[in-house]
Amino acid sequence: MKEIIDAHLHCSLQGNDKQEQIKQLKSEMKRYHIEKGVLYFIDENDFAEQNYALAWGKNIIPGIMLDPHDGRIEEKLEELKRRQVRLVKLLPYEQKLLYEDYEAVCKFAQKIQEHGMALTICGSYGSKYIYATNGVDLAERVLREGFENPLIIAHGGMVRILDVFSLMQEYENLYMDISFTIPFWWESHVIQDLYFVMSKLNYERIFWGSDYPYHSLEEELSKFDLFCKKYQISSQNKEKILAENFNCFCQKYWE
Repeated sequence: MKEIIDAHLHCSLQGNDKQEQIKQLKSEMKRYHIEKGVLYFIDENDFAEQNYALAWGKNIIPGIMLDPHDGRIEEKLEELKRRQVRLVKLLPYEQKLLYEDYEAVCKFAQKIQEHGMALTICGSYGSKYIYATNGVDLAERVLREGFENPLIIAHGGMVRILDVFSLMQEYENLYMDISFTIPFWWESHVIQDLYFVMSKLNYERIFWGSDYPYHSLEEELSKFDLFCKKYQISSQNKEKILAENFNCFCQKYWE
């Protein structure tokens, strides 16, 4: 089987057996032929407990959520850079980064850029803050304010995927992962829109991801296969999304 890279994994590490939990995660990845994965830490304790700095090996790329309002952000970014953590994540809904916070987020993004790091912004759609914030809107503002390092919109922007496509036409440093999107929005217009965007982009700058454990690896992979069959996506383009695009991303920015 061809290499698979999961561009969006989670792992909530608790207790004293963290290495055993890491082992279990890697075993689950191996079961589904996932050779490499981006692992996002989004728990409040992750930075304090330095979970990002555990012995992950070569097949795990750690990323971590930070608070743009944190007074220790410079110190934390220096620590992450020292540990060779290259990805910082924002979750607008969960972190309550509302429209009035966007200016502060843009300043935060500039600090990320100064440290040579990439930024991932959750592009999901929903919650009670549905009209108070949105990851795609936030990404647009960050890019417009001059962010030139790689920026990944997670979950493809969901119902805002056509907006993501428009932005990707303008910004070559903008990427998206499609984790969670296909199973959740199956049978909605989002799936047709996703195919439209993929084909228009020649299947480039798009990463497959699972959002594991919120969605199972089995469900994400089976629905992706079904999606590819439905739209007659060639094996070459399928391989781009499953691994080649992310490998190109790493070669361009990190190697």
